[in-house]
Amino acid sequence: MNFSSPARKFFFPAVSWLVLAGWIAGLGAFPARAENTNAADLAWAALKHDSENPPEPLKQLPDRMFTSQEIQAYYTKVANRGGEVADEARQFYTQYPEHPQAAEARNLYFNLLLASVALSSTNKIAELEAVTAERLKDPQLDDNARFQLSLQLLHSAVSGRQYISDAAMRAELERRARQLIKDYPARPDGCNFLLNLARKAAPEKSAALAREILLSSSDPKTTTECEGLINRAAALDKPLTLKLPLPGGTNLDLDQMRGKVVMLLFWDSESKFSAKALWAVNELYKTYHAQGVEFWGLNFDPTPDKAKSLLENEKIEWPQYLDLPAGGKIQQRFGLYTPPILWAVDKKGVLRELQAEHAPQNIVKKLLAE
Repeated sequence: MNFSSPARKFFFPAVSWLVLAGWIAGLGAFPARAENTNAADLAWAALKHDSENPPEPLKQLPDRMFTSQEIQAYYTKVANRGGEVADEARQFYTQYPEHPQAAEARNLYFNLLLASVALSSTNKIAELEAVTAERLKDPQLDDNARFQLSLQLLHSAVSGRQYISDAAMRAELERRARQLIKDYPARPDGCNFLLNLARKAAPEKSAALAREILLSSSDPKTTTECEGLINRAAALDKPLTLKLPLPGGTNLDLDQMRGKVVMLLFWDSESKFSAKALWAVNELYKTYHAQGVEFWGLNFDPTPDKAKSLLENEKIEWPQYLDLPAGGKIQQRFGLYTPPILWAVDKKGVLRELQAEHAPQNIVKKLLAE
């Protein structure tokens, strides 16, 4: 049972060669071939043919799904072919610089490099970096155009790493986000990339990234969340004090839950994963509440109407805290701005897990056994 968002969700999903390269949308249709058949026109016709005929897409197998290795091999094949056609485009505009289609071939070369690297080609990264650096020197480019070029390079390089591993993709994003901050300090994008990484990272790494972001970002919301991430990491493996007032003068008080495992779900109705999270935790509640596990929900909706509707639809029976003013203080204190997030508190009141949504049942079993 795992209701967390996919690890690659906020990065760069794989896309087809044609779409990513943007030949058709970005360059327009190729002009009709001239009547004469000199060497340059023949070369252009060959380039046109090759660029419009990428490898055949994978077709559904009759008896099984493709393995991850087969899918990766296919993308590698497409990436390699894109690199070959990129070489062909470079050779064309180099050999025929005065040809009417030389400029289009140059753009095609650049787009195909972006596509090839994004689809896993590692032997074209240095070439793409060199071409991007050369384009960035163009004195006619304004700051926004330069930034977009740098952003294209980041997207392409990071996307290509996902075929190696999530860890490789995140490491590449971290490295290139830092370069983006250095090159464009007035823009928030580099810090935002690091913040996305910090939200999903292990506590120590998350806090380190948050501290790094605080040195570069002046955005109040980013500052608040980073301070919360640092507080969150510091709270791990320490007793957690949490007291929330309820109507009628009672409280949700963690200190009164000693001797029981407590699972805390932070959620809002705007997240498309919250309904799944409520359902998943509700299933845990049905199984483990009788064994001494308490479940609390803390909702961050600005008004309770949507939350109440969702709770009714999911038939949630465990306590839900819907008072935003008090809940908002908890959200700010721990940087809980990307729900759903599930915490686990052990029988001694110690906060043991900050990302229990990845394997909640295993964590509940583990803490019950202690």
